[in-house]
Amino acid sequence: MNRTILFLSIAAVSFYSMADETSVLPTIVVKADSQETDVTGKLKKKATLNILGEKDVLDTPFTIRNYSQQAIEDAHAHSIMEVLKIDPSIRTTTNTGHLNENFNIRGFNVNWEDYNLNGAYGMAPTGRVSTDILSSVTVLKGPNALVAGMAPGGSVGGVIIANTKRADKELSRVTANFEEGGYYKSGFDVARRFGQDQEFGARVSAHYGQGEHTIDGMDDENVSAVVGLDWTTDKAKFNFDAYVTDDKRQDGSPAMVSFAQLGKVLDAPDGRSNFFPNIHGKQSAQYVGLSGEYKLLDNLKVIAGAGTVEQKYQGHLFGTRMIVTNDAGDANSQYYHVKLKQNNTSANIGLEGAFNTGSLAHKVGLRADFLNVETRKHTGRGSPAVSFQTNLYNPGNGGTMPAEAPAMFKQADDDFVSYSLTDQISMLDDKVQLILGARFQDMDINNPLTNVKYSENKLSPSLGLVVKPFGEDLSFYTSYVEGLSQGKTVNEESDANYGVTFAPLETKQYEIGAKYQHGSWLHTLTAYQIEKPDTISSNYSDPTNTNITTITTDGVETTSKGVEYGFSGNITDNAIIWGNLAYIDAEYTKTPTAIEGNTVIGQPEFTAGLGVEYKLPVDGFSVNARATYVDEQYLTQDNKLELPDYTLLDIGAKYKTNLGGVDTTFRANIDNVTDEKYWAGVFGNGFTTIGAGRTYKLGVSFDF
Repeated sequence: MNRTILFLSIAAVSFYSMADETSVLPTIVVKADSQETDVTGKLKKKATLNILGEKDVLDTPFTIRNYSQQAIEDAHAHSIMEVLKIDPSIRTTTNTGHLNENFNIRGFNVNWEDYNLNGAYGMAPTGRVSTDILSSVTVLKGPNALVAGMAPGGSVGGVIIANTKRADKELSRVTANFEEGGYYKSGFDVARRFGQDQEFGARVSAHYGQGEHTIDGMDDENVSAVVGLDWTTDKAKFNFDAYVTDDKRQDGSPAMVSFAQLGKVLDAPDGRSNFFPNIHGKQSAQYVGLSGEYKLLDNLKVIAGAGTVEQKYQGHLFGTRMIVTNDAGDANSQYYHVKLKQNNTSANIGLEGAFNTGSLAHKVGLRADFLNVETRKHTGRGSPAVSFQTNLYNPGNGGTMPAEAPAMFKQADDDFVSYSLTDQISMLDDKVQLILGARFQDMDINNPLTNVKYSENKLSPSLGLVVKPFGEDLSFYTSYVEGLSQGKTVNEESDANYGVTFAPLETKQYEIGAKYQHGSWLHTLTAYQIEKPDTISSNYSDPTNTNITTITTDGVETTSKGVEYGFSGNITDNAIIWGNLAYIDAEYTKTPTAIEGNTVIGQPEFTAGLGVEYKLPVDGFSVNARATYVDEQYLTQDNKLELPDYTLLDIGAKYKTNLGGVDTTFRANIDNVTDEKYWAGVFGNGFTTIGAGRTYKLGVSFDF
């Protein structure tokens, strides 16, 4: 760690030495909330997309949702999962309150290992990301190797970018939040600009939370802090970012349930039920990073960045599974004890230039990215499991965690290196914009435990077109992008292809859409098709070797087709409405097994969300409500078990006032106001997650 910090310090000195000390730089004005939002205040109209730079959503040939600080605050969101619940088409595959947060976007998983921090993979906290260190959350739906590169865990459903806090505005804020059960969190957030021309910025934020949380008897303790420093002129910008997060959990965990043995789905239990009352777990992360850009010429700049993170977890963090055995809800379960330590390092360097060729304006980017992932962790499921019995509707107090932590073994020392080239071409006063790009990805995979070692590479091309034939308010777009994930190595000795490593898997997405922005209204409409290849294991008999029972082959494919529509705007001066609709048809389209043509597990065909906010005659006082509908979902790949549809209703109120010269905001929310009991989603092949129960939330913030 000390050598890494020394390296970053030397890099920072090198950056600063590039500045011309004799030049006189003009005044730099850093605007508060320089990225405007839609009328709800929840969606930013611009997003930073790595090699493509900061782009207006209307000028981007992809589906982007950039959730603002206000979206985080209005939802009382403690983690990214609670932010993304705003969009019902983004499915969660782990429970609310779980220490690991995994998602499914457009039919494909995006797991916690593949969160992206400020444009870089591998740098986010382990398990889940606290919103206390974030200024916004950007979601790029579908695969996108051009913008983000190859996710180290192989996720291709989308890119979730956690953007840490920066000193983009003057701020002195103290907050306090309280939730049903006794969970309390408070913190501060301070940002300042310094210097004759406000060229120096600093932001420091820290929060502490503790108490019963999400389910009965489960106690959480959460600590987080983030620092963002910058030096910004018209010629250079350098950022220093650092965070620490620490989660500790006692006496409980949300549960996942299997009905495979029973053969039918029972009614969902109370969302506040605690089935694992004797567990404990903890996870933590520490990160430091530098990034910057410097103008070599008016139309040419160099960009660079580096970061390092240490991630740890230990205890009962996953495997919170119950196997229901009869109609009364009796179930078998187990306790696990797992452990991990991971050290990741990332770096990037690139050039960005602008020039014209006749009537065509070009913005060309060239970039190299590096990520090393070094992992030491438990094998299998950690320490030997301890089994116990419980009941779906009457949880017991049984079960004990294995006392001894499992041994850790080095299981990854992986390098991911990629080279990207893009040309953003505009013509006819930006009425036609074309993005041409490609990323060459090289991966060097090394698992010392299993002695798996191989190197592979792949070129991923991309194409995007935006047309504005009727002015700046309306854009039509189309795009082709690819995603990339590691080819699987067969480790089972009973497999006919034992020891074989398959080629990297190339996911393809085709998308068309339209975006309209006029007055207070913002509309987005998109249609897409995603084709994802995979491998599959099937039963196999080798007459010359009776120990061979399976065979793993490639050529399998899952296809996802869908239509998404989102809108927001004022229906009256005092009423704001927003909503989103999504239709998805995700199927196993190429497979040698009987599941071909079946719907992908955990994929509702239709989801919808509708929200409204109304400003009451009392100055600064508003009330809001949001309804979410999720269609039926299949629980197993054979489509024999199905989860019922459900509708959730959330309500809230917000009051902004000034108390003794201090701007004060009060927020009150009730999530799942009807206390609906429901199965929220699907994890793996056959486990369903229990939906969260009714939750009361209160919050207050003071801006000095």
